[in-house]
Amino acid sequence: MTPLMDIVFIMLIFFIVTATFTREKGIDVKTPEETPPDEQTVPPPALLLSLQKDGFVRVNNVRIIDPGSTKPVVEEFMAREPKGVVLVSASPDSKAGVAVTVMDQAYAGNASAVSLTLQSE
Repeated sequence: MTPLMDIVFIMLIFFIVTATFTREKGIDVKTPEETPPDEQTVPPPALLLSLQKDGFVRVNNVRIIDPGSTKPVVEEFMAREPKGVVLVSASPDSKAGVAVTVMDQAYAGNASAVSLTLQSE
């Protein structure tokens, strides 16, 4: 019984010693640098296309167009604002097909970024 206990203690010491030398590889965490409070970030210009429940599209809450004629509006906006984004805001009662058509037309009009949101009631 004593030799068995000796072996167990030697193995225990061996495992403790080897466990202290293992180095686990990890990821270095780099925190973002703090931006000065006086530095303001300006959001990119945006074209708002609101889908109404009747199937038409309201452009910047000013004029109403057909979903199929969204491409020229987006082309004109992107010519004025090359870094602009297109925001598509769908009414809860609007049809999903109209939203897909408007987004396809926006991408066809050279929009680099198109976001779809759901309007709150």
